[in-house]
Amino acid sequence: MIMTQQNLDFEELKNQYCLLNEKLEKQRIINEEMIQESMKEKLSYIERWYKKQFLVCTIACPIISTIFMIQYMNKGFGYWGFSIFVLVLALVELYWNRICYKALDIKNLSNLNMIQATEKIIKHKQLRTMRNKFFIIPFIILIIWTFLVASEFSWNLPVFILLVFMLCISLSLGIYQSKQNRKKLESVLEQIKKLRE
Repeated sequence: MIMTQQNLDFEELKNQYCLLNEKLEKQRIINEEMIQESMKEKLSYIERWYKKQFLVCTIACPIISTIFMIQYMNKGFGYWGFSIFVLVLALVELYWNRICYKALDIKNLSNLNMIQATEKIIKHKQLRTMRNKFFIIPFIILIIWTFLVASEFSWNLPVFILLVFMLCISLSLGIYQSKQNRKKLESVLEQIKKLRE
C-alpha cells in the first residue's frame, strides 16, 4: 500500500514535470517567434529607408535637376552647373547607399550567427561613417551654391534665413533618422544574441 502510494505520487510528480516542461517549451517557442517578428519589423524599417533613398536618388533628383537645368540653361554655368552637381551628388549617394545596403545584407541578417551578424553591422557602421565624412565638403558646397542660386547670385537676407532654417530641419531629420537606424540595428543585435543563447 505504501509502495503504491509512493508510485502514485511519483507518477503524479512525473506528469506535472512533463506538463511544466511542455509549457516552458511552448513559451520558449513563443518568445523566439516574438523576437524573430520584432527583428523582421526593425530590419523592414531600415530596408524601407534604403528603398526611399534609392527612389530619391534614382527618380526625384534626376527629374528635378533636369527640369531645373532646362529652365535655367540660358542663365549660365552657375545655374545648370548646379543641376549637374546635384545630379552627381545623387549618383554618388546612390552608390554609397548601395554599398552600405549590400554590406548589411538585411534579408539574411537575422539568420546569421552572432559573430557574423555583429561583423556585418560593424561593417555597415564603418561604411556609413565613411560616407558621412565623404559628403561633408560636397554638402557644404551644395548649401552655398543653393543659396547663390536661390538668391540669384546676390545677397538676399530672407532667402538666406529660409535656407538656414531648411538646413537646420534637414540636418535634424538626417541625424534623427541615422540614430533611429543605429538603434534598430543595435536592438537586432541584442535580439540575435538572445536567440542564440
